[in-house]
This record gives sequence, structure tokens and C-alpha cells, in this order.
Amino acid sequence: MRKFKKPRLIISKCIEFESCRYNGLIISSDFVKQLKDYVKFQPVCPEVEIGLGIPRDPIRLIDLKGTVELFQPATERCLTGTMKNFARQYLEDLKDYDGFILKNKSPSCGIKAVKVYPGLKEGRPRTDGVGVFASEVYNLYPYLAVEDEGRLRNLKIRENFLTKIYTLSAFRKVKESGELNHLIEFHSSNKFLLMAYNQNLSQKMGQVVANHDHLPLEKIISNYQELLFKTLEKPPLYTSNINILMHSMGYFSEELSHNEKSFFLESIEKYREGVIPLIVNLNILKSWIIRFDEDYLAKQTYFEPYPEELMPITTLYERGF
Repeated sequence: MRKFKKPRLIISKCIEFESCRYNGLIISSDFVKQLKDYVKFQPVCPEVEIGLGIPRDPIRLIDLKGTVELFQPATERCLTGTMKNFARQYLEDLKDYDGFILKNKSPSCGIKAVKVYPGLKEGRPRTDGVGVFASEVYNLYPYLAVEDEGRLRNLKIRENFLTKIYTLSAFRKVKESGELNHLIEFHSSNKFLLMAYNQNLSQKMGQVVANHDHLPLEKIISNYQELLFKTLEKPPLYTSNINILMHSMGYFSEELSHNEKSFFLESIEKYREGVIPLIVNLNILKSWIIRFDEDYLAKQTYFEPYPEELMPITTLYERGF
């Protein structure tokens, strides 16, 4: 069984940590509850940190002649500068974190679909805003895993988020070791996973590890990290996953019966059609890895990108991962 380094995440404090919402309540999240045993959380409430109390008058994003500002309508206070200053100071001091779980649709922490009002008075809002704190997160850490607790109820989004934070956490361990052989091992064990995300970039990462230009280790790791961040920007297409599944089946082509091959191919088609999630096919392959003692595939993180205890408990599914 694969050993995992615990990812380090920043989380909105109102999600399962403290009753600090504007109305004095706490947000419940089954996923975050489950995740507490498997990651290291650092909770923060930007609104409380800038001096707003609990409970407090709500704040809003307001469109003022094309410029979006953060206001507290009840007091008519503009909080944009205060929030940005706190966010920059707080975020710039962070080290060795792998991602964020932020409060969805919050004017401070919302990562998308935040309401933007036409003025201080009531009016019909549009829903294309980004919270002020979240906006600074994107500015400073565009390469980390950033999600909200609402979107993480979706299976595809959650699988990708977990894969990304555990991959980034494992890479942090490589950086901490300062040894080239650990980078070589990381790239080798993540080969299928990186190919699923972006085959072209994964090949370039292999060239960086080969180090034909005889660069110093610090430069090698820096170049590799840049490509790794780009590789993980977008989740794999379902077609890329199918290519990896088919390639993996090739390792057992001589040992499998005709019926076993047919069953697996039918299962891949069901995944292609969005009927079943990727994990079903991965489990079939894992059973063959064990059965035929296939050591190379056993080391591939693609088949266990994060702890099996965090495997999806919901039936929500969308094709694409």
C-alpha cells in the first residue's frame, strides 16, 4: 500500500472549524470532516481577521462604474483595500502549502459565481464575481489546488482535487530531500498519472530528469516544478484516461482470458459513456496487478493517487475524469 505525505491546506475557518460566518453559524461539510484525518489544515477567516465581528452585518461585492469593490452596505464601509492588504500579507507568508478549500460564493473567499450587486441598495446581482481574498489566492498561487466546499461535492472535481494535493505534497517531499534520485523515483512512479494529465508536458519532464545539459540539481528541480504545475492545471480528459487504461491492459494481454478482456473493454465503454466512474476500471486493473504480481504498474500512483479511504462516497458523477 502506498504511503502518503499529508498535504497542507488553507481552509475557510467557517467550514467545520468555527462558528464565524456573518450570522454566527458554522458550515457543515462531510468531505472536510472526512479529510481532517488525512491532511493538515490551517483555518482562516479573512472577514474576522480584518476586524469584522461575529455575528456581523453582511458584506457584498458592489460594481461601482465598472470597478468591483467590497462593501458593507449597512455601514457603507468600503473594505476592498483592507481585505487586499490582509490577503497579501497573510498569503505571502505561507510556505509549503498544497491548496485551499474556500467558502463557496462568499464575497471574500468565493472562487467563482459570487454575486456582484449593481449598487449599495438592493438590485438584481450578476453571478460572475470572485471573492477579494480568493482573487489574491489566484494571483499568488495559481498553480495550487483551489476549490470550494460546494464544488467538492461533485465526484469529478473532488477526485481531481485530491489527486492534485497528494501529487503536490509528494513533490514537496522530493524538494525537501534535495536528492536527484528521489526526483527520478517521483517521475517514474507518476509516469502514467502525468501522461493522463498532459502527455507532451510529461515527456518534457522526463527530459528534465534525464538532465542531458548537466544542470545543477536546484535548476533541475525548478524546471521540473514549473512543468509539473502546468501539467496539473487542468484535469485529464476522459479520452486520455482511456488511453492509459488500454495501455495498462496490454501488460496482461497474454495472461487474460477472452472473457476477461471483453469485460474490461465493455467497462471502458461504460466509462466513455459516463455510466461508471474511472475508479471502477482502476480497481479491475489493480486486481490484475495483484494477481499477476506486476511490479512496475504496482508502483504507479495512477492506480492509487490518494488514500483509498478517501475514495468517493457519493454517486454523483460527470464524465471527464
